[in-house]
Order: sequence, then structure tokens, then C-alpha cells
Amino acid sequence: MIKPEQCERLTRKARKTLEEYGLGVAADLLLSSSRWGIRLDVSTLDEYRRTGNSRVGGHPDLPSRMEWPVTQEGVPMTFLAQLNLVDLSPYTPNDGRGTLPERGMLYFFVGTDESACPIEHRVIFEPSSHNLIRREPEGDTALDGAPFVAHSVTVLPNLEFPTYAYIDANALNELSPPRLENDEAEADVSLYDRYLEFESSWNHPSTLNWGGMFGYPDGQHPDAEHRALLQIALGEGYDYNEQECEKKLTQYYGGDEDRTWQELSDTLLLLKIDTHDAIGFQWWDCGELQFFIRKSDLEAGRFEQTYCSLYSS
Repeated sequence: MIKPEQCERLTRKARKTLEEYGLGVAADLLLSSSRWGIRLDVSTLDEYRRTGNSRVGGHPDLPSRMEWPVTQEGVPMTFLAQLNLVDLSPYTPNDGRGTLPERGMLYFFVGTDESACPIEHRVIFEPSSHNLIRREPEGDTALDGAPFVAHSVTVLPNLEFPTYAYIDANALNELSPPRLENDEAEADVSLYDRYLEFESSWNHPSTLNWGGMFGYPDGQHPDAEHRALLQIALGEGYDYNEQECEKKLTQYYGGDEDRTWQELSDTLLLLKIDTHDAIGFQWWDCGELQFFIRKSDLEAGRFEQTYCSLYSS
């Protein structure tokens, strides 16, 4: 888990940066809605000098017995990333949002992205990172132009603030101090506008960043968890109506509204993969690929119970 001293250091840095953006009055509110997670950056080009390292793009290191995952049409899925859980375990969130196995490998494969949701995919957990063999697919994979460029991965702790869709703009602006009449010295910039500048800078601090775990998804509306849970639990598509989705989930959970809200809260962003030029990731118009899992499935190691979708503006 993330060490307490790392949490304290990141929290101090966040509070200082919020003050620099003129958001000091809202620091407590914003920090209370932040999420601890894992940040994934590219390191050097991966030349396959060892197996079992955390890698994004290129080809995976798989057990010899494992069959390459294929789509329903029998087309080999495209490999996206392999994450060695030994690399991740020091930065697992300590707020209860994400509990990963301490050892093993986590693999991410995807089919075509012609439809934004749901996207056919496979998340595979392999308990051991030993005796792996670098494997290549037999023939072309589902995404044309692959394989992507292989890079080693740097893993960092992350304190992520709500994205555009998830920030409570009303609560933020209610904290704005009253302006004096004819006060020309104060720029006509709301706390909400300042926050959007801060979020863009803080959550995307480097061009090295290609992904993250257990943070906030990008989107236009705060309903990514609705879409994911409805598909995982009920096997139904989302019609972009949050209230109707909540009714269906509440009925599924025996009329227990509190259970519905808890399940939505426990629908976690297992991995998000951003558009990234160096790797070759391009999700529609500079979008983001998102994998979700229920907290109960994560804790039980049921990585086959996941949902994948794509957000693009």
C-alpha cells in the first residue's frame, strides 16, 4: 500500500498547488473528493531483455499453457499491457478502493473499438510471474496497425482529483467569497474555472503518462459506473438515463436503494489507458479506454467480471 509519508507528501503538494491556483478556500472540499490510485508512465523502449516486467504495447510474456485470447469471431485480440503486481503493490490505494493481489501478472487484451461500449476484451490474472515466454499472435489482431510500440512501465503513487464530469461545480462555486462592487482588481474567474485549469495540470502532469488505476474516468457525465455496473450485474446496455439505470439496479438488489448506491460506489476504474503517441494508442478522437471491475470481484480475483468502454470527446 501507499506509505503514509508518501500520502502526506502528495497531500501537502496538492494543497500548495490548489492555493497557487486560487483554490485554497476549496482545498478541504477538493481533497475530500480526491482518490488515491496508481499512475502508470512509459519508461524506456522495451527491448525484451527480460520477461515478466511491467510493459505497455509490444508483445506479452505469457505462460506456455495459456491460449491467446480471441474475439467471438475467432480473431486474436490485441495486447495492450502487462502489469507485474509486485510493481503495483507498494502503491495500492490505502483507502479501501483497490485491493490487488501482491504477486502475479495482470494482462489486458482488447477486440475492436468500433463500438464505444461495451468493447470485447479480456483481463487475465496469472498468479506467477515466473516461467513466462514472450508470445506473438498468429496473424493480425483485432485492432489494425498493432502491435503497439513496447515500453517498460514506471509505476508511481497518485492522488487524483475529480475530472470534468465528476466535480461538483455548485458546491465549488458556493465557496466563492463575495466580490466587492466595482472591484476591478479581482479577475472575473470562478472557482470552477480555476479548478478546471488545476485539474488539467494536476491529473495530466507529464507526456510520459499513459494510464492509471482506481482514479476518475474522463467523460461528459458522471455515469461511467452506471454503465459498467448495469452491464456486469445485469448484462444490459446503458441507455444514458441514470435514473432508469438506478431503478433497474435497485430492483435487481431486491429494492434496496442503499445497496444500489454502495454497489455504484464500489464499481472501480481498474485501468484507464489514454491516447499516447509514443506507444501508438489512439482511441478515436484522442479518447480514453476504460476498464471497470466491482470491488467484490476484485477482492475475489474474478478478473473475468470486467467491463470495457471507450470515451472520446
